[in-house]
Amino acid sequence: MSPPPIGLIAGNRDLPLLVAAKARELGRPLAIAGIAGEADPGLAESSDLFTTLKLGQFQALLDFFRAAGVRDFLMTGGLERETIILNYEPDALFLSLLAQLEDFHTDRILRAVTARLEAEGFTLKAVTDLLPELLTPPGLLTRAEPEAELLADLKVAWRIAKELGRLDVGQTAVVSDRITLAVEAAEGTDETVRRGAALAQKPVAVAKVVKPGQDLRLDPPVIGPETIKVMAEARVGALAVDASQILVINRAEVRRLADQASLAIVAWL
Repeated sequence: MSPPPIGLIAGNRDLPLLVAAKARELGRPLAIAGIAGEADPGLAESSDLFTTLKLGQFQALLDFFRAAGVRDFLMTGGLERETIILNYEPDALFLSLLAQLEDFHTDRILRAVTARLEAEGFTLKAVTDLLPELLTPPGLLTRAEPEAELLADLKVAWRIAKELGRLDVGQTAVVSDRITLAVEAAEGTDETVRRGAALAQKPVAVAKVVKPGQDLRLDPPVIGPETIKVMAEARVGALAVDASQILVINRAEVRRLADQASLAIVAWL
């Protein structure tokens, strides 16, 4: 008997495509619910079953997974603010979940969605169950090492980013001269980096971390070539990430682009 399909709730960028490729490699059928306006159209060809759902169409998601015979599922890929505005059509079930929450921070919403899916008999798995090779090893990931001044800034950025995570506000901080220039909120990592770096006259330090106690099955922090391109354009001098928790997509290309930009990347425990 063939195994039941893995369910995938797919947002934007490359990680959903990597999940689909790995599922094919392992011979696992895949049922993908792509978020409208976000999921790569190529995912339809990479799946056994595919549907497009607007954000908040929770009953349709449950029905899709049930009809496909899904037991285990993953959530991966990001969302842009435009999707939350233009492709948001909450159904009665999703609104009932939101009504139980104190606030609408991302982590709280994702935990509520996961709890309901698991109550319906589905099990959330981590992306790293399929792709453990994406986890960041500790140590220096690039040719360049952060110089003393940037290292001091990285330590400040790290502390600020961890505090942001504790408050479930964001996961990224930008620092120069030990002054916090920008912290992440709803705009995401890229815009935070651009905003903070624009305030400095020299290369800045950036920290991107996991939230304390974060369930890494839910929206794991990711860096990839596009992240490094943004940082290179913004003249970031050093980046610190959480070792063994941040996912790095296409590590060889990340290193090549970072080395080209003299950007030091370190993974700290």
